[in-house]
Amino acid sequence: MPYYLTTRHFWLLKLCQAPTKDVVLVGNSRVYLGLSPLHMAKTCGNPSIFNFGFVACSLNRRYLEHAASLLDPNSPNPTLVLGLCPHLLFKPGGNNGYNFWASQELPERRNLLRQIWRDNFSGKAFIKTNARNLLNLSRGLPLNLYYADGWEASLPVRKPSDRYIRVGARLAQNKQVNPRMVDELLEVTSEFHQRGITVLAYRPPSAAHLCELEENSSGLDFEDFVQRFQQAGGRWLHIDPRGYQTYDGAHMDFRNAARLSQEIGKVLSRYYR
Repeated sequence: MPYYLTTRHFWLLKLCQAPTKDVVLVGNSRVYLGLSPLHMAKTCGNPSIFNFGFVACSLNRRYLEHAASLLDPNSPNPTLVLGLCPHLLFKPGGNNGYNFWASQELPERRNLLRQIWRDNFSGKAFIKTNARNLLNLSRGLPLNLYYADGWEASLPVRKPSDRYIRVGARLAQNKQVNPRMVDELLEVTSEFHQRGITVLAYRPPSAAHLCELEENSSGLDFEDFVQRFQQAGGRWLHIDPRGYQTYDGAHMDFRNAARLSQEIGKVLSRYYR
């Protein structure tokens, strides 16, 4: 797969995947920025891992079933890894990235790959990557690089503003987790478990202030959820949400993402070694 992907090709490629994966990573920007399939696979015997995270998505049945459809039916242990934060269980908003891209007219996978190769051969993808990062620099945003395995590697070059913490705090204070979405997630988890799909979940790292707001104001009782999740057949990964450094309160640069990926990979190693 070519090294450079345009923004459009990155998201379309996520939706044009064959069912050949052993592990699919699921969640919002904390997942697609925070988990590298490559670094994860190196620590657990190199299974096929794909990052199916999207901007501001929801853990509803449609999205979860789509993620599960990417799993190889012949995999020795088909697995979903969910990065769970309260935002994923709010009533869906208009900026749901999965809904947006899934509503587009999708090309055939071979045609999309052919276009990606053409753009790399012509230099167009390289030019667009540089233009995107120059624009990010002008706006004080991190540099980024898209990978064909669904990971977006991020490198902040300036001290970011606290905008995300402020937005996250406002969401946590003004919106509440939808109990129906919690019930649906647990129901789907139970169904996947019965189908032989392992469902793991963890809480993505975030700043202490944001963690406290999510725990006290979002309406999600984490301890109760973890208990119900495990009763449904899921397995909770006890990763310290304050144990990794974020650059804006909720998102990690590529170094911290690689380290977290390796930690989760060590858990997966018991299935794929």
